[in-house]
Amino acid sequence: MHEVSLAQAVWRQVKAELAGRPGYRLRAIDLVVGAFSGVDPESLEFAMGLLVGESDWPDAAVRLRPEPLALVCNDCGQEFTTETLDLTCPTCGSTDADPVRGTDLRLESLELETDDAETHPA
Repeated sequence: MHEVSLAQAVWRQVKAELAGRPGYRLRAIDLVVGAFSGVDPESLEFAMGLLVGESDWPDAAVRLRPEPLALVCNDCGQEFTTETLDLTCPTCGSTDADPVRGTDLRLESLELETDDAETHPA
């Protein structure tokens, strides 16, 4: 289950961001999980929940947003999405396409709160 090591890597990023922001509290972590990233969203969410639960911010939410696989056709330039391994361009029928989104895991944003209860995106 490599999601545990991925969660730990994300958590290091979160802690590094918060270390530079004294007086802020973590309210939420927003992650983007690509459909073809190889990441199991449920396992990642579970692992992140454990790390958050043992932190100084146990009530912080972990929000995952799925991202479909998006490709660009190298023949006609059309960008298209697919939910399968069918790389056929719907415009020209070519199978020469490269991924542009949906293959990675990203820390999209952090929602932080200051001592005066204002909420700030990070």
